[in-house]
Amino acid sequence: MILAGRFLAELIPMTIRRFEINIGQGIYKSEGPDDHQRMMETLEKIGPIAPSSRSRPPGEPFKEKVGLRLPELVEEFFQLKKQLRPATVLSYKTCVSEFAGFINNPLVQDIEISDVTRYQEHISTFNTTRTIDNKTAILTSVFNFAIMQGYYHKENPAAGRSLMTKQQEAQAGFAIYESQDIKQIFSEDSFGHWKTKDPDFYFASMLCLVTGARVSEITGLLKSQIAETPVPHISVLDAKTRAGIRKIPIPSEFFASLQEFAKNKTARQQVFKYKQRLGKGSGSAVSQKFGRHLDKTGVENKKLVLHSLRKFVNDFCLKNKIPFEPRCQFIGHAIKNVNIATYSRVFEVDELAEIILPIQDRILAMTSWRR
Repeated sequence: MILAGRFLAELIPMTIRRFEINIGQGIYKSEGPDDHQRMMETLEKIGPIAPSSRSRPPGEPFKEKVGLRLPELVEEFFQLKKQLRPATVLSYKTCVSEFAGFINNPLVQDIEISDVTRYQEHISTFNTTRTIDNKTAILTSVFNFAIMQGYYHKENPAAGRSLMTKQQEAQAGFAIYESQDIKQIFSEDSFGHWKTKDPDFYFASMLCLVTGARVSEITGLLKSQIAETPVPHISVLDAKTRAGIRKIPIPSEFFASLQEFAKNKTARQQVFKYKQRLGKGSGSAVSQKFGRHLDKTGVENKKLVLHSLRKFVNDFCLKNKIPFEPRCQFIGHAIKNVNIATYSRVFEVDELAEIILPIQDRILAMTSWRR
């Protein structure tokens, strides 16, 4: 059965702008970045694209090719990659749906390098170079899986297609706050009122600063993940990577304030009010509000965002000579050095606290939270 739909995207005087989705024929058309974004949002709501057969010339005998199409392949991929986070799953499905639609959803075995080239050129009109590389990396992973499982018998058509060097990627990423920025952002005048006006936002932001944790790791905390022994700490149990699953010490005075904030929650309740959003975790609202807060404080660098707090904490630890191994464990970074990764040990949370707490106290001293 062919399912076809034409969605009215935007109506302005004298002009009708549309995007078109024809799942049966694998056709996806949009007019400009705004229409493309609305089309991708619609695809997320529709779900996985049903496989379809390519049309054949009149009179040609029907010969159904055997094999998978990209949406089927990515479902096979997820069957064996059950550890992936919902946000990762959604990004893979969205990218694969976009690519499959652009090349009219052929069998995987019929996809060529030129298809990836045309796709990169197509999305370059409404995506940054970094986003193009991220989408290409997703396709690379999917085709590596296809080759490994025997669904694709040629060289990976997406491999080695990055447009940016590693140095360029680093330069294009988020910036790092300076200590003066932290004092300005978290001053009593600019930030102190959030403690009573919106305590969820206040404590979520402060925990990001004190711990260097990802905002999704903070907003996803349950009351049971806040513990006082052997030292005050939080336990991150749902992280982006295996290294992110860790215990993070919290300065005792700030911990007492956090406990007071969470006192009415039961052990299995989320500490913060933020709900999980499909593919975006529970930290998006905090990130957006923090961005608006930055605008009001006069911080104009667009590369400075909530996630930059994580970079600041890591950089602050480095500048204060915190050794590599405890710093990686504290931040939740994997150690890629084979010698260290093989022979290093995990620090107990009380041992980590002895190393990290002086740094956390110095960071807290830049803020207004004690006032």
